[in-house]
Amino acid sequence: MSKNKKIDPRTKRTRRYLRNALIQLLEEKDLNSITVQDITDKAELTRATFYLHYQDKQHFILRTIDEILNEFIEQVKPTEEENKIQELNEGHPPLAFLRIFEFISENHDFFRVMLGDRGVPEFRSRMLKIVQEKVYGELLSSIGQFQEKLSIPKDIFISYITSAHLGVVCSWLENGMVYSPVFMATQLTKLTLLGPIRVVGLENKIRLPK
Repeated sequence: MSKNKKIDPRTKRTRRYLRNALIQLLEEKDLNSITVQDITDKAELTRATFYLHYQDKQHFILRTIDEILNEFIEQVKPTEEENKIQELNEGHPPLAFLRIFEFISENHDFFRVMLGDRGVPEFRSRMLKIVQEKVYGELLSSIGQFQEKLSIPKDIFISYITSAHLGVVCSWLENGMVYSPVFMATQLTKLTLLGPIRVVGLENKIRLPK
């Protein structure tokens, strides 16, 4: 299928019903105990409809993960033009940071469950890798000040901030998203620029090894 080929609205609606049904079921039981019949019953669709789109439950789960992560990449990945003009400023978070929280907020039930204890293990690892490569990796590669001033290997830095940020996202979801996407993106920008020690004002009280 061509990447830019539009999906029939009825197909998109059916997939959304099935995806929502899976998330609702994951809040009630473990993944291994969920059957195709459970999913179609919850979605109020027939098994025949399910098998028009998916080979089996595993195929459905993997396709669902791919679909949501592809949507995620399309929304948050910086454009070439944005990369050219992007400068990190702690008062104005990068658009990619902001879009991460906006997209997750729009799909909060899915991400809350999938990143939680009942979620699909593959989802967290695949999301982490995608964010590392397609968002932070490309964003930071485009910002000259990081290329010039970074004193540790870039791959270690990207791995650190991606894991830390994903942990913050999980906490934000678990606590009911009490802060706005703009607020969260701004705080993560501060942490990325300054580091946790400087953010809490301990840089003059802690002697770090050289």
